[in-house]
Amino acid sequence: MGLLLWDYTIYVKSAVSLAITALLPVITFADTLWRQYGLNAAHTSYNNSETILDPSNVSHLTLLWTSDIFNGEATAPTLGPTSVFVGSNGRVRALKESNGVQRWVRFSCSGVATVQPAFSRGLLIVGDGGGDLAAYDAGTGSRVWCDDESGSITSAPAVTDDSVYITNGGAAIAVDQFTGTRRWTFTPADFSPLTETPAIANGVVYVTGGSSVFALDSSTGHRIWRHDLEAQTKISAPSVRNGIVYVGGSALYALDAVNGHVVWRNRNAGVNVSTPAIAEGRVFVNAEDPDFGLWAFDAQTGAFLWRSQMPGELQATVSVANGVVYDIADDGELMMFEAALGTFLGSLADPDGKPFRSAFGSQPIVANGTVYVATGDFQSPNRVDAFHLP
Repeated sequence: MGLLLWDYTIYVKSAVSLAITALLPVITFADTLWRQYGLNAAHTSYNNSETILDPSNVSHLTLLWTSDIFNGEATAPTLGPTSVFVGSNGRVRALKESNGVQRWVRFSCSGVATVQPAFSRGLLIVGDGGGDLAAYDAGTGSRVWCDDESGSITSAPAVTDDSVYITNGGAAIAVDQFTGTRRWTFTPADFSPLTETPAIANGVVYVTGGSSVFALDSSTGHRIWRHDLEAQTKISAPSVRNGIVYVGGSALYALDAVNGHVVWRNRNAGVNVSTPAIAEGRVFVNAEDPDFGLWAFDAQTGAFLWRSQMPGELQATVSVANGVVYDIADDGELMMFEAALGTFLGSLADPDGKPFRSAFGSQPIVANGTVYVATGDFQSPNRVDAFHLP
């Protein structure tokens, strides 16, 4: 949830508007933007404000626009009030939400391997493989600040309130959103790697890397608990809902958010399980060999609900909105399934046959009746496609 009025007043940088806003009654309503990886700081990947698209009409989605092309594979998109943001090839781009035309493009601070940006309060927060973290004015692309956070930032920043949380390979770091000033750094005592996007819920930062899950105090960075899983080939970013931390890896894990104890573990969903999406009492994940496909489990018990092998073996994070699961298949199409039973509802393809990016951390986003998804073509330039109802 969020206050769009707050975001818009910051976005236009009007001190007068801010003063007037302070005198008005507080009005809350559903946030209709997709501000960061996993939609929100808890990474639920569930847009509960979507009311236009549903299982009865997603099969009628048609192409709205394709953006200008750019070199390099694109990150998952991020949606602000008037722009779609995407990183690629050491750059970050702002595209007009209405037609995909480029508003501005900027190099990241190091110009290396830009990760998915996060949007908050008029700022676009961008990390890169050179270890730099920066904030840009979302409207103009002007750089507000840039700091070297050491290491390499290989996963998206998470933003909540006025703080940005990242990992740099060996540490979790919190910085002030508006100045970039570092607030705290947490490094595991045994130097266990920390590589995935942090998730934040109820004043706690959950972070993963190697084979471990950590819970940290969001204000101080002090460790609350640590849980070591069995050896992992690839651990996912965490997601949090209703007091449970969900993590994908060599199995799907559900940990108690308070103490880190295992609530349940399900080994049926193959290996390299993707970041879990949580919606309406269900957990949705992709998985690879030996039991590949899209899986749905009961969020509280881990009981198997349904499975589809149609998407194939992939690691993309699924998105859920208004009873529909959106999943990038390993053949590059975007597939849609009914969330309750797994019924296949249809698929979407790039008009020129470019595959949609299906690697670890990639994700379609769904908001206001529109689906946005980035291509991941190794052999030719890429872009972002937008689909809506005719």
